[in-house]
Amino acid sequence: MITRFLRYSLEREVKICVVLMSNGAMKKTNLRVTAIEPDGAGFSALLPGRRRETRFALQDVLTATYARGD
Repeated sequence: MITRFLRYSLEREVKICVVLMSNGAMKKTNLRVTAIEPDGAGFSALLPGRRRETRFALQDVLTATYARGD
């Protein structure tokens, strides 16, 4: 289900809400997926307020859903 939301964000260029495991703590954030790795092990996304893409491992994503207003 998580990969479905990642593809949704990539294809429609919209933000999604994800819960990430970061340094042993859960973090909820909105992001827009810009690329998914061919092997499916990770993806690149733009975070709010940043201009550079950030790479995330798929295993760090706990859940994903529609962002507010979508």
